Amino acid sequence: MTETLSLNGRAEARELAPWESWDGGRAPAGYTTLPLSDAARRFYHDNGFLVLENALSDDEIAALNADAAQICRGERGDVRGIVPATPGESDDAVLRRYLCIHFPHKISAAMRATLAHPSITDVLTGVISPNVKCMQSMLFIKASGKPGQAWHQDEFFIPTRDRSLAGAWIAMDDATVENGCLWVVPGSHRHGIIWPQHQHNDRRFDCSGEAEFPYTNDDAVPVEVKRGSIVFFNGYLLHRSLPNYAPGGFRRSLVNHYMSAESLLPWFWNGLEGPVSTADYRDIVLVAGRDPYAYKGLEERASAHVRPSGEGGCGNADNNAADDDEDDHDH
Repeated sequence: MTETLSLNGRAEARELAPWESWDGGRAPAGYTTLPLSDAARRFYHDNGFLVLENALSDDEIAALNADAAQICRGERGDVRGIVPATPGESDDAVLRRYLCIHFPHKISAAMRATLAHPSITDVLTGVISPNVKCMQSMLFIKASGKPGQAWHQDEFFIPTRDRSLAGAWIAMDDATVENGCLWVVPGSHRHGIIWPQHQHNDRRFDCSGEAEFPYTNDDAVPVEVKRGSIVFFNGYLLHRSLPNYAPGGFRRSLVNHYMSAESLLPWFWNGLEGPVSTADYRDIVLVAGRDPYAYKGLEERASAHVRPSGEGGCGNADNNAADDDEDDHDH
């Protein structure tokens, strides 16, 4: 089946994968993967994260990296903060300008295709709910020398009503300790607490705050993965990433965030649209099962934009981390 997608005002025709056609409030049907094993499900619930190796093919990863370069060159439509590449400027030179781009699925068909990828929905329907929706994507470039982010929890930024937030972190390059892979504190999600944050002056990290919590760095483990792997993690799991210390190269990744479709999402609530108890962000993509709130329709609120890198920590007067978005978090 071929479909023309309208991405940020730009039409793009491509062949759709079997899991990408859905109608109204029902997610894709007719594409089945093996169910998540009981052992894997227990590991996720006990530790707060799970690694799925070889989840995406080499061709799928190549398509993501190609689109990442085109986005950073300014060839994928209007992206706030992107400076179009000059003639003759290399992809590497252009990629090094940026740390993170929010909502790339709005302008990239390849990245949008990952939202309901069976490698993702097979896991999420086993650990979240049979009904799953996605509200956000983030493309991380993280060239050599770019900062990481201090300890944080994703639920601090994306507050689900039922604590169901989960991230799917797709490795577009091999992720190692040297180039800034994820670090996690296994089991830290089980408290069910959103820890407070404070500013820091650690130049290894961007200026996005650090969680205060009763753990030490000795409790953390690195999550080194090969390209094509996916790291799934609970929204309450404490995690961080260190800078990319590798000489040259990148540590690219695409991170999609999901939650149960049964829950409302009071994201970007400003108090002017009724009580928080009924607030529901509807710029979402249903990826599995049914959407109980399909009668509300969908909305287009977010657009692709560059996240200021905030390099040098919060003590750097020149850092440019100030932004009006509530979803700024790094991996």
